[in-house]
Amino acid sequence: MVQIPEESELMATVFLKDGSKVSVPISELGEYLEANQDLIQVQKLKSRRGPIRSKIAAETNPAA
Repeated sequence: MVQIPEESELMATVFLKDGSKVSVPISELGEYLEANQDLIQVQKLKSRRGPIRSKIAAETNPAA
């Protein structure tokens, strides 16, 4: 069984432009992001999956 940590124990990882990582408690994350937004590296994640086509759309439009 996996034990879920309490909210006070949850940490977020923030990547900085200088290549370092900072762990910030979830409860303080909003304040940290606002105060240090010029130091934070923005990452764009690639989509791992294409669009999901439903069976209904496939039946009504076989070319899709």
